[in-house]
Amino acid sequence: MLKNVNYNLLETITIVSRSLYRYDTYLHDAENSKSSRELWTTIKTQREKELSMLLKELKIQIDSGLLTLK
Repeated sequence: MLKNVNYNLLETITIVSRSLYRYDTYLHDAENSKSSRELWTTIKTQREKELSMLLKELKIQIDSGLLTLK
């Protein structure tokens, strides 16, 4: 069983990854709305940064032995 801290990290990585996948669809759907495209582009960029931070933390957890896969 995963510790809560590890589960929370993995769950959030999943949620952010899924949202990033959807933003390409949202951008396509907003092809005729400059303001909507700007909104989704900004949000997508922010989420990409969040995912990067989460993945760095996951690597730290693994490298330090705080997250083990048994």
